[in-house]
Amino acid sequence: MSTTDQLLLTEQDRQTVQAALPSVRRTSPEAASIISRLLRATTSRPETVQRPYASVREVARAFSVTDQTVRNWVDRGWIAGGRATERGPRRIPRSVLASAEALASPRPAVPNLSAAERAAILSSPRRQSAK
Repeated sequence: MSTTDQLLLTEQDRQTVQAALPSVRRTSPEAASIISRLLRATTSRPETVQRPYASVREVARAFSVTDQTVRNWVDRGWIAGGRATERGPRRIPRSVLASAEALASPRPAVPNLSAAERAAILSSPRRQSAK
């Protein structure tokens, strides 16, 4: 959660602060200036239109690698991406970022099987027919 998300005010809170601002301005112009800046910072911003492609830097941050590593992955075909022009920036679909989120999610716990249970699984007919 970003700092601005933590500072969002309800509309009623905003109106209360704005109503008190003139009296604060009379007693402390510096404090009024700070409060005004905080109000502007907490104004909910319209959702930005998400680009269909992620930048190399965004993908690098998602996977915790360097920008050059992501460029190498794209060039080798290990992740989807390409260039609009021969020398243009690499264009990586945002779906690649979902892969990073999936890799970061916790894995299910491995069941703790006894030796007898492991032997039963390994000797099951299904296992033998796969050989």
